[in-house]
Amino acid sequence: MLHDVRSVAALMESWMLGQALPLWATAGFDAEAGRFEEGLTFDGRRRPEVPIRLLVQARQIFVYALAQRRQWHPGAAALAERAFGAMRRDYFRRDGRDGWVFSISRDGSVADSGRDLYAHAFVLLAIAAHAQATGNRDGLSLAHETLAFLDREMTAPLGGGYAEAWPPRDTPRRQNPHMHLFEALLALWECSGDRVFLARADDLFQLFVSKFFQAGQGVLLEYFDEALQPPDGHGAVVEPGHHFEWCWLLRRHERHTGDGRVGEIVERLYQHANRAGFDADGLIVDEVHPDGTMLKASRRLWPMTEAIKSDLVEARRGRPGAADRGVALTEALHRRFLAPAPNGGWVDRLGPDGSPLVDFMPATSLYHLAGAVDELTRSRADIPG
Repeated sequence: MLHDVRSVAALMESWMLGQALPLWATAGFDAEAGRFEEGLTFDGRRRPEVPIRLLVQARQIFVYALAQRRQWHPGAAALAERAFGAMRRDYFRRDGRDGWVFSISRDGSVADSGRDLYAHAFVLLAIAAHAQATGNRDGLSLAHETLAFLDREMTAPLGGGYAEAWPPRDTPRRQNPHMHLFEALLALWECSGDRVFLARADDLFQLFVSKFFQAGQGVLLEYFDEALQPPDGHGAVVEPGHHFEWCWLLRRHERHTGDGRVGEIVERLYQHANRAGFDADGLIVDEVHPDGTMLKASRRLWPMTEAIKSDLVEARRGRPGAADRGVALTEALHRRFLAPAPNGGWVDRLGPDGSPLVDFMPATSLYHLAGAVDELTRSRADIPG
């Protein structure tokens, strides 16, 4: 046991700087094409048979742009710059229509030309991260273009917010893409000072308060009908990991706006996730019902990182016990998800019995891990003990 924030921060920084960033900049990067791999096998090989999603490129650009800002990895700036150019080349208007295609094949041809809200949110986050890392604001025009496309083609006809995809898909609507759009807009505000982005973020906060957050139960629901009405009874799904992720984002929004509603909402989300979200192993389960009963007992890596981030922010605000929870979660994350994997990799999902439920390492997880390491690094100087 490492017992304090400084020691677990050092552990995770060592893993990130010495193992993860070098692995995904080499084996995890197609140097010929200038783009990141979708994932790696446990023996470090690429997966050439799977399409390469826009989401992966955007998330990895965010990671290496953050690495440049924090001086974590030599060559991070060049890598992020090259991947940013390749992302625009490979996905933006590739079929002659506005917006970003969902995925391409290894030869660069379009595999799925659909426009996905979740992926577009991460494109906006990558644009913000690129601007912060390079100081070059030219890419912000691309953010405005992307938002104009969402407004024009993907504004939902009912309920507010945006549709899941364009052309439309017959699927439930989710809070998750809106959460990451909220994150991206906050990042765009922070890198640009353009209040248009903050105003848009505030619009999504209002949508969160009025639709996604269920004040009567104190929970965030995941799925909704086309008018953003919640399902009845056992159709309601709660993901504890998203409770923690929203807590972290809402505190960020609170810093910029001073909105007095945030504190009570964070309190209820945080308490529910800590009360209902953990199993006997101290890991976070994938899904529960609003009343806290178990729905899906598998455990993934990313909720651990989001809980760490939330705990550290709450600890810096003086919440009793939050720092200790963050330390324990970091130790569990390293022990259960990172240490059993090859250097720089991870086991993304575990079954209730502790066995791995995946046979490869998805590149998308590095975004979550980098965010947790960044929060640990910032907290090391601010949280005593």
